[in-house]
This record gives sequence, C-alpha cells and structure tokens, in this order.
Amino acid sequence: MILNERKVPIPLLQREALLRRIDKLHSRFKDIEKELINWKTGYSGEKNVDYYLSYLPDEPYRIINDLRLKCNNTFQIDSLIFSQMFGLVIEIKNITGTLFFDKYTKGVVRTYKDSEEGIANPLTQARRHRTQLISWMIKHKIPPMPIEYLVVFSKNSTIVRTNEGNESIFEHIIYAEYLEEKVAQIAAKYNSPAFKGKALNKLCDYILSENIPSYPEILKTYGISQSDIIRGVQCPTCKAIPIIRVSSAWYCPDCKTYSKDAHLQTVRDYFLLMNSPMTLKQFQEFLLIEQRGVAKNLLHSLSLPSTGTGRTTQYFIPPDCILSPL
Repeated sequence: MILNERKVPIPLLQREALLRRIDKLHSRFKDIEKELINWKTGYSGEKNVDYYLSYLPDEPYRIINDLRLKCNNTFQIDSLIFSQMFGLVIEIKNITGTLFFDKYTKGVVRTYKDSEEGIANPLTQARRHRTQLISWMIKHKIPPMPIEYLVVFSKNSTIVRTNEGNESIFEHIIYAEYLEEKVAQIAAKYNSPAFKGKALNKLCDYILSENIPSYPEILKTYGISQSDIIRGVQCPTCKAIPIIRVSSAWYCPDCKTYSKDAHLQTVRDYFLLMNSPMTLKQFQEFLLIEQRGVAKNLLHSLSLPSTGTGRTTQYFIPPDCILSPL
C-alpha cells in the first residue's frame, strides 16, 4: 500500500521558476539549466520505480515515498518499505552508462560516451540512510526492527560492474523490474514480527507526521539577488514577461493572447523563489499591477491561507500544497 504519492520535488519547481525569471545571459543560467536536467532525470527514474512498487501487495507492505527526517542532520529516503517483519530503505538511481564499483577505493566510476567521471557511491548513500533511520527510530523510542537497504536502478540499460571478489555488492543492487522478486526474497529471511496488529499503521502514521518537506532558499543556493528576478505575469502562450492587465483579463501585446488566470503561475513563482509570505504590497509589486484595488481583488480571489489583519496580513502556501490549484 502506497501511503503517499510521489510529488514533483519543490527544488525542481524552483529551478524551473528561476529559469523563467532570470536573464538568459545571467552567469548562473547554465548551471541552473544543467541541474534542472539532473532533477528531472532523477524524478523520472523515481516515477519509473513507483510503477514496480505498485505491484507489491497492499498487505503486508506499507510504502512511504520522499521521506525527509531529521536526526542531528536532515536525511532523505527515496522510498521506504515497511512490513511487520522488516523495513527496507530504497535508494533510486537513474544513471546512463556503465558504473564500476571499485572494491579497493569504495568509489564509483561512471563511463559514458568514452568519458569517465567519479560519482557518489549509491551503496554508501543507502547504507548511510539506513543508519540514520535506525538512529532516528532509537531517538523517537520506536521498538527496534531489522532494516535492510537496496539500490534500485530505474532502467536496465545501466551497466553495473565490479572487481572479482566483490560480487557481494549485488545483494544490494537490482534493476527496478526485479523489485517485487527481491522484496519477496528479503521477506523470506524473517518470520518474527516486530510490529503486531495496528502497530505498523501507527508507526507509518507517526513517521509521515514527522516528514519535513524540502523547501530550500533557492536564491541563496545560487547567490542570486532578488533584484535579478524578472517581475510581472508571464504569457501562457509565448512566455513573454510582463503581460498587462486589461479589464478583467491578462493581455499579451506580443502574441495577442488573452488569459483569465495567467497570474496563477506568477504567484507560485513568488512562493517558490522568495521563501517568504506575501503581503498585498508584494503581490502588487511582483505582478506589476498598477491599481491597488485590482491587486486586492485578485489576491483575495485566490483564497490563500493568511495571518494578521489589514495591511499586516501575510499570505502563504504550505510547502506540501505548492502543486495544488490556488
């Protein structure tokens, strides 16, 4: 049973928003563009693995995706599977090329198109997340249970190799399509339940309540000033910024498009990039609306959660609702 659907990562959405709202000649534009590709590749791999996770029976399995917890340091688990018998930490990778896991250096070398580069060892990452999860469970006084770990490659075209005598690593490395079979193999090792009755459901509910959505300060990440951010509503057709407010709609002078709701993406962009609540004044300035009354009516029509009263009212979107319609 999948307890929470995997959403588009907020850091991915933030990079898309940045590319919409900085000049193409900006010194960090290419860096952001490259990292956005990496985020999209990773998310695509995770969604592919979700397809195979869906084949696991609802009983006895509980699946939590994109779990982010804090125990001294914050750590994130791509997917976590629980049964009454054991837990399984899954590290998902979507990597093109050949990977060589070196027995002696413990490093991983990726070869692709005659080019070699060292990359982070996913086995080390999976083991670390397993250790961090165990520490977190101890800290929260959760009864101990066996925790396994697994690196899952989302596509079979990834070739994995290692030194002779190091084949034991393949106990913890599989391709996504063999996930159901591997989980059954792991389950066969255990016959004594760590959690009985409804205790497993309570454990999962508690873990989900402790989940911390990732919402980095993306401008600080790239050293970008707020003054570098292009303001105004973007045309949904030709992507020009800004378009203008005409009567009760948005009008693009470039492609002659009219839109009733073009401002919605702009409001999302504000929250993705600014990492702060929005006042009416900030709404008016970010959307480049000249008339305060028009800005006030538009903002109120969004029915955003708010705190404060009058001119001190601040509006916000909860991090886990950034994808929801405004």
